[in-house]
Amino acid sequence: MNSFRELPHILVIRLVCVCLAGAMLLPALAGDVTAPTAPAPAANQIIGTVTEVINASGYTYIAIDNNGQQVWAAGPVTSLTVGDTIAFLTEMPMENFRSKALQRDFPLIYFVGRFITDDSVPASGSAPAVDPHATARTEQDRQPIEGIASVEDGYTIAEIHARKSELAGKSVRVRGKVSNYTAEVLDRNWLHIRDSSGLDDLTVTTSDTTALDEIVTIEGKLALDKDFGYGYKYPLIVEDASLVKP
Repeated sequence: MNSFRELPHILVIRLVCVCLAGAMLLPALAGDVTAPTAPAPAANQIIGTVTEVINASGYTYIAIDNNGQQVWAAGPVTSLTVGDTIAFLTEMPMENFRSKALQRDFPLIYFVGRFITDDSVPASGSAPAVDPHATARTEQDRQPIEGIASVEDGYTIAEIHARKSELAGKSVRVRGKVSNYTAEVLDRNWLHIRDSSGLDDLTVTTSDTTALDEIVTIEGKLALDKDFGYGYKYPLIVEDASLVKP
């Protein structure tokens, strides 16, 4: 076997260069392995800097800069300013959304239950599902509503819930107090009404307008297990209702 001395001169030089290069590379590799890296955002979360804020129709619309890309989201009315760093979950994307209130088209916008502006929600966590059509109310929603009796030739909300299988697909008439109202989502206005028959409410879609706490009589077709897509699912809903105010 040839000894190291017997190797050609040029080969010795190459071996020395390889060894030196390896010696220089090892600390760099070790640094790459041990160096801490910033945690990546959760797969269902977008983080960015607010570049635009618009309040309209019970929503706060915001645009954020997400790594150079503009992303739009809409959620409950929130005090935000340009330059704020916020995050939101992406369970409710909506493509080709037309906002009548803003007279604006959005190729993609996320409807969110809340804007995350602090450390109260972990980056890897998921927020509880929130009805995107509802404007949040206070604890008074959990108290019975007094003085709202059934309308003539109509039903109470409790009767509609109890007889939903029988009434499905039929027109129902009911009187109640508006406990939640959101306008112009999916080309509809959305409201929840309650009466004195119990704590249940009734979700209604309409082209008519109303306001929180108004007493209204609605008439429309009762539908069960209605799925509008984008996570908008309702076990019981009155659709395309006409609205009469006293």
